[in-house]
Amino acid sequence: MENKNPKWVQIVSRRFTPFRIYITALGCRDEVRRYLGQGCDSLVITKDELGSYYLFTEDTKRLSGLVQKKVQDSPNFSSELAAECRRACGELVYVSQNSAGNISQQTNLDLKNNLQAYCESYIKFAKFMAIPVALERTLTASIENALGGVVGTEKVKESLAKLMTTPALADSQRESADLLRLAVGVKKNGVDVSALVHHAEKYRWLSCYNIDETAYANTYFSDRLALLTTKNVDELARELTEVEQRLPHDIQIYHQTIEALSLPTQQAKETELLRELVYLRTFRVEMQSKANYYIQPLFEAVASRLKISLRHVCALFPTELSGALSGTPVPSEADLEDRCQNYAFRYDANGVLFKVGQKETAAIEEQELGVQITDEIAELRGTTAYQGVVRGQVRVVITKEEIQQFKTGEILVTTMTTPEFVPAMKKAAAIVTNEGGVLCHAAIMARELKVPCVIATERATTVFKNGDQVIVDATNGVVKKV
Repeated sequence: MENKNPKWVQIVSRRFTPFRIYITALGCRDEVRRYLGQGCDSLVITKDELGSYYLFTEDTKRLSGLVQKKVQDSPNFSSELAAECRRACGELVYVSQNSAGNISQQTNLDLKNNLQAYCESYIKFAKFMAIPVALERTLTASIENALGGVVGTEKVKESLAKLMTTPALADSQRESADLLRLAVGVKKNGVDVSALVHHAEKYRWLSCYNIDETAYANTYFSDRLALLTTKNVDELARELTEVEQRLPHDIQIYHQTIEALSLPTQQAKETELLRELVYLRTFRVEMQSKANYYIQPLFEAVASRLKISLRHVCALFPTELSGALSGTPVPSEADLEDRCQNYAFRYDANGVLFKVGQKETAAIEEQELGVQITDEIAELRGTTAYQGVVRGQVRVVITKEEIQQFKTGEILVTTMTTPEFVPAMKKAAAIVTNEGGVLCHAAIMARELKVPCVIATERATTVFKNGDQVIVDATNGVVKKV
């Protein structure tokens, strides 16, 4: 049974450390309020390390209305919002790089100050997690309604896909293109070890979704390069040409579509903003991963000083870390491990609620989200990200390790995708996710790769199991067991 008026709107399901959840929630509520006059309360339910992050539904509605009014009143608001997001991303990476310098010589006070600088920059950055989520559904509905009046309801999805192409390449896309160039060079001139090492140094941070996650090793790139070089040079050159021409082609299609549609002024402004946010959503996730990679030495130094693991350092809140560096005892290793596994976190006007353990987490989940329906379901409906109809075998992918097990031609079913999922997405016959919208990574990559994709099914990872035969009717947004 679907809840038509949910109290909370889910924005992402992934592994979240308590440290990261805390500073994200501060950004979503307090920093967004300072920026736009309305913040968003947060709820996180984490079970067996898989967390679901929610924003308060009424907050997102009010926030969406505020931004839409700003779009209407100010011709420069869209570009200003995009520029501010880029600045916040750049500052986060810059602060992370500089905070981790000369670690061995830093006193505990130095570590505390650098930790505070990182938290402050992250909180400013985190507001751009809430704003796109609040905007996406409202702007998409407004644009689709306008498109329906111009092209007819049957062609709305097709037109929207042309409008939501990204204005620039994400780093994960650049990495794939650069690896193709390396493969062409290997076929022509032999292996250039220094070039491969440089490539790894340039992109290894893509796997660092949390501060305590390991960066890609050189072998990750060399193994993929070896696989590419099983192809002949002409085939590789054709693939590279297609990749290089795709962005200019998509940009051209966007401008042609905009010109042909002649949307009303308000919807034209909204389309410009939504398209920019399509790019910035992936850009933001990538810059967060890059910052995580650069700040990791600082957290490793803190772990060493406190004589606990990096994993358990990331289970502490900022105030706890600051106190620990001043001599306050930290919770036991067992208590910190419990935090990593199962916790419920809510941040609202009443402050912070943080409960640890399976029983406590389940109680908060039922209180905030209601009883979760677990009846057998054979069919789910979601939102079309890229059209097409495919039949195939399901592989549910949640963790990084499971990405490596994905086989060509399978149906990728996951909570959401991030840049590290790209190798699996390229092999997938179709993609199905629990969450997302036109701004999500899965939607962007599905359009890029031209792979049928259904997003926002809510429960795909629990309804479908490995080995299930399903039909993905992405044209109509339906996924069903055969």
